[in-house]
Amino acid sequence: MEAQRRPGPARPGEPVGPEVRALSPLARTPPATSRMARAQAVLSDPAKVAAGFWVAAATALLSVVFTEHWTHDTLVHLMPLAGLCLIVSGVNFFAGERMPHWAFHIGAVAATAMVTVGAAVGSSGDVDLAVLYIWIVIYAALFFSPMATLAYVAAIGAAYAVLLGVGPAVVNPVATWLAICGTGAVAGAAVLGLVSVLRSDAREDPLTGLANRRSWDERLEEEMERARRAGTALSLAMIDLDDFKAINDNHGHKAGDLLLRELSAAWQGVVRGGGDFLARLGGDEFGLLAPGSDATGARRLAKRLDEVAPEGVAYSIGVTTWDGEETAGDLLHRADQAMYRVKLEHRGSR
Repeated sequence: MEAQRRPGPARPGEPVGPEVRALSPLARTPPATSRMARAQAVLSDPAKVAAGFWVAAATALLSVVFTEHWTHDTLVHLMPLAGLCLIVSGVNFFAGERMPHWAFHIGAVAATAMVTVGAAVGSSGDVDLAVLYIWIVIYAALFFSPMATLAYVAAIGAAYAVLLGVGPAVVNPVATWLAICGTGAVAGAAVLGLVSVLRSDAREDPLTGLANRRSWDERLEEEMERARRAGTALSLAMIDLDDFKAINDNHGHKAGDLLLRELSAAWQGVVRGGGDFLARLGGDEFGLLAPGSDATGARRLAKRLDEVAPEGVAYSIGVTTWDGEETAGDLLHRADQAMYRVKLEHRGSR
């Protein structure tokens, strides 16, 4: 199925070729956006963040070794710990993409044990390596679930309580425990809240409340893999509003934003509750995934979208069904081409 288009107001003399090409979602990403995307990719990678934490831990241990007067036995314990931190950092950095999720839990448990050992043999009147417990809580809050983070806070609290009970003498062990564990708990709660907001913002379009392009790309790959394993159909629609620029030019961007919100709310009501997935890909462009739907099912879904759209809204829809072999990029390109062909035909007929 190629596309369908709701009738909209004609614009005589409107250029066709260059303008349509300018609407393509494959346009180059601005350099600033590319830098932000690279930074987000690094910060959302648990392996690379873990590598950075392990390097920081090694640095902390080495700085303590060279700035304090330690006994020979203490140095014998601290120097190997620093070396082990560097080794684990290298493993995370170079093998991170191949590491399963549970491996990061093992790393966090190992870090808890190493901090406990370091704090037991490396405490002095001015230095308490137990502050590194807080880093573990922060890491857990960044990449693990809230329940897992709470479990790490509890485990760290228990480990530090045992350490204070049987380890080096501390003037006020209760206050020391509260300072370390309380700070860790507060830091973990703050990071969990921030991560929750950032994850929502990273995957949600702020104007319409729909999924954004990043969420769309992830969901498309997931649905293609699911369809490949189950041998089921998967259809995809690319939707582009017609004459949207004229609405912004003639009535202002607030009117354009209002139209996008109303249209998104109407369409979301159609796809809510099923396996269909609607996203705003950018500007006036939307994408719709229809898992389990062949071309006939996709036509029915497109018709339902048409029935609930606000009166007078014009748009073109290009629908394709996955052939079971092509990549996500190829499938998107076919849907794009289907939608743009119909858009050109209608513009040429004005």
